[in-house]
Amino acid sequence: MRTVVNDLVPFQKFAGVEVTDIAAGRAVATLPDSGDTLNHVGTRHAAALFLVAEAASGAALAGALRERIAEISFVLRESAISYRRKARGEIRAVAAVPDTDLPARVAQLPPGERFEATTTSLLHDTGGEPVAEASFTYHCRLLAP
Repeated sequence: MRTVVNDLVPFQKFAGVEVTDIAAGRAVATLPDSGDTLNHVGTRHAAALFLVAEAASGAALAGALRERIAEISFVLRESAISYRRKARGEIRAVAAVPDTDLPARVAQLPPGERFEATTTSLLHDTGGEPVAEASFTYHCRLLAP
């Protein structure tokens, strides 16, 4: 599943973001320490931080819904991110699906049904210092067979 997730979004690969771990409702993604993702003051660009946060969150959602993921289409509908401090070095985003009942509810839904899912993502720098936190709401639809 990790390989599929990493190949799914070309922009993610372009920026060097990699999902390194996917579990049930949890995922980890990294943004490498690269000059290509710096801003004008020499720290990680806000957009690069957003990208790694969303990559981890999408992967966490895929992990939560892994039993039916091939039947689900989801797109980002809403997001919020708070930047806590300047981000330097490699960035690690740890995302989770707070709604632990989501997989059971989705298992009961018929094809064509729509639903929303929310994730959170916490970002840390190389030293483990928190640099940002984000939340994402995805619009999801079960595909017809």
